[in-house]
Amino acid sequence: MPSNSGKASVDVVVVEDSLSDIALTDSQAHTAAWRHWVLPVIVPALLVALILQADLLEGPKTAYVGVLAVVPMLAAVFGTPLQTAIVGAVAWLAALGFGHLASDGNATSQNVRLLIIATSAVGAVFASGHRVKREKRLQEAERDRTLMEQMRYDATTDILTGALNRRGLVMTLEAIDRSGPITVAVADCDDFKLVNDRLGHLAGDRYLKSTALRLTRALSEQDIIGRWGGDEFLIALPLPLEEAQIVLERVNHQVTHDPVMNDSECMSVSLTFGATEWAADESLDSVVSRADQAMYEGKRSNQRINVG
Repeated sequence: MPSNSGKASVDVVVVEDSLSDIALTDSQAHTAAWRHWVLPVIVPALLVALILQADLLEGPKTAYVGVLAVVPMLAAVFGTPLQTAIVGAVAWLAALGFGHLASDGNATSQNVRLLIIATSAVGAVFASGHRVKREKRLQEAERDRTLMEQMRYDATTDILTGALNRRGLVMTLEAIDRSGPITVAVADCDDFKLVNDRLGHLAGDRYLKSTALRLTRALSEQDIIGRWGGDEFLIALPLPLEEAQIVLERVNHQVTHDPVMNDSECMSVSLTFGATEWAADESLDSVVSRADQAMYEGKRSNQRINVG
């Protein structure tokens, strides 16, 4: 009979990993909760105790009790209005209780100190509320910015290949500096329909993703690459046509040198490039149309790199 020990071992590992993840999550939650209260509440409370201890060592007198007015301000820097109010109440009650235990006989001074601490606590609560609201606005602004960036990425990125889609290419190309020479090339995957028909659409998707990745890696950061549609890619090189042709020959060799693996079957990669130089007064549609025409002429004449 076949042994189930291997499956059992896998199940044990999966369970242990799940328990480890749960334990880690709980630990992180406890750590976050601890930090949430340490700076705004616990540290100020310890500071209150330290101030009163120093006063006891001095006399006891109430010379340092007035310093408690600063404690709510510390809480306001890190805590919520509720936490700040708790610290303010602790500081005020501590000053009141210590005043009765170690009174210097000056009731007026004691009342003034209590008034100052109370005023400081109220001001700290308002300051904390203002800070929390400001932080919330900043968080919302950051969230909106992240959402806008994600929406822009989704709108300009091809979901299959991760390269720029047609919208992204148009936006990028219309915004580039055209003071220097620019060569635009259309690269078409040869016989891509046969890949889909023979191996299926999943294999075709793998073929396109691998081709896009290879094109991106073969080009430099200054070059622009994206999926124009279907099995066509658009490339823009900041080079005159003659130099761009040399680059495209190297790119074609790098992209088509090795086959794309689909399970146990190899899919050979073949591309035809049509390239043309973008005239200074020419529209994007016009230069892409000329590059597309050069690509089809290259297919008819069996030229992998055809310029027009």
